[in-house]
Amino acid sequence: MKVLILYGKVASRNSEELVEAAKEQGHEVIDGQTAEVSSEVSQNGSRFWARDIEVSDFDLCFLRSFGPGSCEQLTRRISMIEHMEVSGIRVVNPCYAFRRARDKYATQYTLLAAGLPVPTTYTSESMADAYRVSEQYGDFVYKPILSSMGKGSLRFNDPDLAYNAYKMLDRYGQPLILQKYVPNPGRDIRVFVIGDEVVGSAYKYRAEGKWKTNVAQGGRMVEERVPDEMLELGLKATKAMGLDYSGVDIIESPDGPVILEVNGSPGWQALNLAANIKVAEEIVKHAVGFIHG
Repeated sequence: MKVLILYGKVASRNSEELVEAAKEQGHEVIDGQTAEVSSEVSQNGSRFWARDIEVSDFDLCFLRSFGPGSCEQLTRRISMIEHMEVSGIRVVNPCYAFRRARDKYATQYTLLAAGLPVPTTYTSESMADAYRVSEQYGDFVYKPILSSMGKGSLRFNDPDLAYNAYKMLDRYGQPLILQKYVPNPGRDIRVFVIGDEVVGSAYKYRAEGKWKTNVAQGGRMVEERVPDEMLELGLKATKAMGLDYSGVDIIESPDGPVILEVNGSPGWQALNLAANIKVAEEIVKHAVGFIHG
């Protein structure tokens, strides 16, 4: 089978493991930046190239990132991945589901529509309206609409300090995504789903003096028994988002579990160590099943 693996600016260890796993399972593999892929539409059909190598007849494409770029560049890349899909290349995760999972706003309303628990989230491009809501929320978090590993998220309990941040964000054309802070026991839960199966789960504990549990922000992931209720939420969230695999983050609030995020391009290095599994191998095996039926 011919496999294309696309990443952003640089290949992460997760992308490298997908390459290694696909090769070990006997597949022909090409990897590179999504921005390096070109395409052609003509009466003779559709064609695609990764750099100067034609990949029009490839079976699978693992999409890990659209990469950085202008609105116009990202629009082309999204359209190109969708073009691959309509041309018969199976993309994992599917382009629309992947884009929706990258968008924190879209994630929230998609989960809500499926009847799943989400934190109260407000979006605006008006600093005045955001300031008013900040006063109402009291303790809240600003989240970039596109981000990962907790980067750029800011916690506030002072609307005036938040307003100063809004002015800077507005200057750079960033929308304002405000989320009520969810009280929690200093941890959240990562549920890793592939297809209809939870392949791993763990608790993520925040570092001392921190409010984020992201491993990239100093948190630690520990394998402990996760309640079945949380595992089922992870499965439902992945299905609601239309993803083939995902990392679902769930927090334990005083009012019950709340889904914080459904990551369509999750990292799994910490989970590999905590749960002693090989996630990349399982993702490739699952994706190959789409082709073999």
